[in-house]
Amino acid sequence: MDYFINRNGLQLSYSLSIKNQNDRKICLICQWFFTEVLFNYDFLIEFLEANTFKFFVQGCGNSEGEYSYGGHERDAGDIDDAVKFLVSQGYEVQAVIGHAKAANEAIIYSALYGDVKKIIALAPSVEMRTFKWPGFFYESVGKIQNSGEVRHTVLGKEYRFTEEMLNEIMSLDMNNYCEKIKGDIYIILGTDDGHISCSDIAEYCKELGGKCKGLFMLDSSDHFFTTEMDEVVEIIHKIIES
Repeated sequence: MDYFINRNGLQLSYSLSIKNQNDRKICLICQWFFTEVLFNYDFLIEFLEANTFKFFVQGCGNSEGEYSYGGHERDAGDIDDAVKFLVSQGYEVQAVIGHAKAANEAIIYSALYGDVKKIIALAPSVEMRTFKWPGFFYESVGKIQNSGEVRHTVLGKEYRFTEEMLNEIMSLDMNNYCEKIKGDIYIILGTDDGHISCSDIAEYCKELGGKCKGLFMLDSSDHFFTTEMDEVVEIIHKIIES
């Protein structure tokens, strides 16, 4: 595992997959807490015919810093630092790819920084009021409200959830960033997501207007595209080649 240094002096872990040594174009993949466990980025990297740079935002995976269930603009800054690192290494970043929370942060990155033209958002959580949380989250809410925090261990690493993080995630308004977005947004969603409302995504695409260059709905696919990753790879390949 390699590292680059973000603007706060933290080491953020990354892995580089080069399919074409003569091509300096590359896709940046933003990874966070749950995608380490549930979303099959390894499949995406293996079968996507493109150079890829996958990194963990601070506090996730092997990256330094404190994990935050909120921290969207902070993590968007990590994406910006990753883009700048790649540019310093002589790469041209074709697209930023993220799933769920990381998809939101890729969109926010476009609004705050916007140096990369294409943003590929896999199952973004654009409306938190209707998002269907996993069971452990609801169990955690009560504990957080009583003690101010709760801790969960995933893959041997402890993650801390606080009331501040909870309030931040619940107050996120993705529409605030729509007018500021500088890139082109492509959204991929499963019709059987189970966590995200298809109508919310359709409404969000209307808010984006011409900045949304494509909404791809995969029939019967869940939140993590468990059985449709080959279709996800095909769509992403068409987007980056367009």
